[in-house]
Amino acid sequence: MFKQIPIFLLLLSVIFPPIGLQTHFSRFAPVGGNSVSASSISEVDEQTALPARTQSAENQQDRKLTIANTSTYSTASAAKPRRNIGRVLGKLQRGGPVTVAYLGGSVALGNGAGNAEKTSYRALVTNWLRQRFPKAEISEINAGLTTTGSQYGAMRVRRDVLAQKADLVFVEFAANEANDEERPVKKAIEGLLRQFLIVPSPPEVVMIYAPNAKKTSRAEWHDQIAAHYQVPAINLLETIQPLIEAGKFNFAKDGVNPTDAGHKLYADAITAFLAEQEKLEASPILRTLPSPLVSDEMNYGEFKAFAEIRPPKGHEASWKSETSNDRALPSALLASDKINAQIEFYFEGTVVGITFRASSDAGMIECLIDGKPAIAPAGKVDAYSSTSQLGTKIFGGLSPGEHRLTVRVTGEKNAKSSGAHVRLGYLIVGGQRPERL
Repeated sequence: MFKQIPIFLLLLSVIFPPIGLQTHFSRFAPVGGNSVSASSISEVDEQTALPARTQSAENQQDRKLTIANTSTYSTASAAKPRRNIGRVLGKLQRGGPVTVAYLGGSVALGNGAGNAEKTSYRALVTNWLRQRFPKAEISEINAGLTTTGSQYGAMRVRRDVLAQKADLVFVEFAANEANDEERPVKKAIEGLLRQFLIVPSPPEVVMIYAPNAKKTSRAEWHDQIAAHYQVPAINLLETIQPLIEAGKFNFAKDGVNPTDAGHKLYADAITAFLAEQEKLEASPILRTLPSPLVSDEMNYGEFKAFAEIRPPKGHEASWKSETSNDRALPSALLASDKINAQIEFYFEGTVVGITFRASSDAGMIECLIDGKPAIAPAGKVDAYSSTSQLGTKIFGGLSPGEHRLTVRVTGEKNAKSSGAHVRLGYLIVGGQRPERL
């Protein structure tokens, strides 16, 4: 269960994930054209939740930031000068080992490229760095996941990036969030950035705002948060949007991922930014944070495989373990197509979520929080997808304290689905943790 903990334990938890999830029976240690709305957050009315345990409020002291040179690629909405990334570039110049992470959705993963490991913007930027700094040992973390946005990204920052001790992180989610609401997206970006900036040796973070064919990239939402923390940004819309309007830029069929030519343009803009940053005197390490602009609700995330959770009495025979080779899901999924099969557990946190395999034979998943539907109209998640892929659903806005999540197989399905199967991946619990250094 989640409790308020001393900050030094929070910092250690980056490397050693804490115990935090509880089933109805016992405690467990954590482990590391579709109809699926990936990585969306549903705000839950606090009045529908069980009475929460009272938590002592911590004094929220405004924190001052050192003002550094602005990025020439920042969006016009940025009101404050941005810090630069000279610290990590200096490390590269000295030949030190540097780990570069790319956190994002399908664009960061390299979708649309002919060969994601050679012609995606991620591969091109990493290759540029290796050529620019031949004496440095450069490692890459590919933390891109297709069908996901910043909400799920905020929940997996610790697991997928911070635990790997990245020195430089590129964050790219703006092109994937057209169907999400503004406040949950801003909460997610804020939680994501605060997690990066609070560690003792924080990575340098660069926001990337990529376009999409429908002109629904959420660059402005992301940049309002980035500006608050003076995080530099590369606004690809300024370069690419005129080409799109002139018919000189092509996306893949999904309208989000660029082709090889597009990935090359993205990489050119990023490497130009890096070359300019080399000329700047390094900004000092950020030692303090400003108060949250929107919310610090999503400053923590913890994962546990559903397959490790024992179903409640009377439901054991309804579930089975199913092997998965999807890197975004655990190696074993908890699967059932039995009507009313359910799993139930208690947790402490203000955010809870599930991951699942979306597929052509998947059905409806009912999610209840404290016995009431987690989302309108009836707390149901449609797991159907024409292709097999990761599905996620995250519910935020819970009151602090203990809650009960019930996940149930309804037996209902999308008209396009060939079955009503439910295959659960991870349980996710998140919320606020003390952040003051």
